[in-house]
Amino acid sequence: MTKFTSQRVQRMSDQLRHQELNFDNVVIHSRFQHFEKKVEDSGLSIKLGHIGEEHYFIEGRKYTIRPGRFLVVNRHRSFDCYLKSDTPVEAFCIYLGDSVIQEAAAQLHKSMDELLDAPFQSVEKPPVFLEKVYHLQENELGAFLAAIKPLLAAGQPMDFESLYYTLAEKLLRSQWQIERQLQGISAKRSSTREELYRRLCIARQYILENFRGNIELGTLAREAALSKYHLLRTYKEAFGTTPYRQVLDLRLEASKSLLKDGHTLEDIAYRLGFSDRRSFTKAFKKAIGVPPSVMRERIG
Repeated sequence: MTKFTSQRVQRMSDQLRHQELNFDNVVIHSRFQHFEKKVEDSGLSIKLGHIGEEHYFIEGRKYTIRPGRFLVVNRHRSFDCYLKSDTPVEAFCIYLGDSVIQEAAAQLHKSMDELLDAPFQSVEKPPVFLEKVYHLQENELGAFLAAIKPLLAAGQPMDFESLYYTLAEKLLRSQWQIERQLQGISAKRSSTREELYRRLCIARQYILENFRGNIELGTLAREAALSKYHLLRTYKEAFGTTPYRQVLDLRLEASKSLLKDGHTLEDIAYRLGFSDRRSFTKAFKKAIGVPPSVMRERIG
């Protein structure tokens, strides 16, 4: 297998057709209009959408990544990758080595004294991560990927050794958050909880991408392939909030930036899906404790 340096982004196209795709601690920036490949034994990787869409097929499931989304694929996975477009499709694939993951998993929750006593501790087996398409706003890892993507795209100099450890930490923390959310779902079988969680995440991703518009419960239920009742009950079990409340919280958080940028209250209400200025002001004051006009003065 061709060796690549881990200290810069590897910009690749046709070379990937002949690689095994089981790298350790490498960032690849791919660019294709047509790509089709079967991978028999992959490395642990994060597939980050940048321009256009890529499709992955793992154990009969289809995963599509595009801007604003990413996919986690475990080590030793087999999958098919496919894309075809009239214009170039670009994505980042970040490979993490077992040693980085195992060291981070063993030491992440250790105290300073414990780390001094056992500085080279590592877990015997790397953790297994939930394979699904994630939204960049969905967890801690997504927020970090959103922050570094412009740097990767620009080919900016980075401390890549530090980057891989930070990614390992964010990936582990996000997986532990998922495990807590899974435990909140009241289904008895773990396979049922995982399937419910995947469907709930589809509804949450729809909210994250469409909260500025009108979102009906029936639409969310259809997106998640769940009944309205089942969606409402399990959504709160997993995420500690209701779809309605999450939409409202996202709108109010977005309104702060618009207030800072000088938009009128009428414009903010229109942009964020409130019926009028009065309903926006009422919701803002109830949630934040002060009217939006006062908040504008504080953040201006």
